[in-house]
Amino acid sequence: MFLRHNALGIAWALFIFVLCALPGSQFKEAKHEHLDKVIHVTLFSVLFVLLAVGFIKQKLFPYLRRHVKLKVWLGCLVYGVIIELLQGSLFIERSVEITDIFANAIGASVGLGAFLLIYGRGSYS
Repeated sequence: MFLRHNALGIAWALFIFVLCALPGSQFKEAKHEHLDKVIHVTLFSVLFVLLAVGFIKQKLFPYLRRHVKLKVWLGCLVYGVIIELLQGSLFIERSVEITDIFANAIGASVGLGAFLLIYGRGSYS
C-alpha cells in the first residue's frame, strides 16, 4: 500500500539522484546563466507534490499523514543537502554549490505552494 501510493515520488527522487550523479561533462553549457537553478527548483517542486500526495494517500504509516507538509518539506531539504554533499565528495566532475541547496529549498517551497493551491489547507487525515 505504501509503495503503490509513493512509487512516483520514489521514482522521481531516484531520477533526481541519477541526474545529480552524472559527471558534469555530460551537460552542455547553458545558454541562460541560471538555467540549472530553474531545473533544481522544478525538480524539487515536483518531488514535494508527489511525496506529499503519496504520504497522504497511504494508510500503512499513519504518522506520515500528520504534519505531512512539514515532513515532506524537511525531507526534500535534507535530500537536497545530501545530494549536494555527495556531489562534492563522491560524484565525478561535480561540486557542492550552496546556491543549489537554496534552489532545492525554494523548489520544495514552490511545491508546497502548488500543493496548497490544488489541495487546500486541510489536515488530510
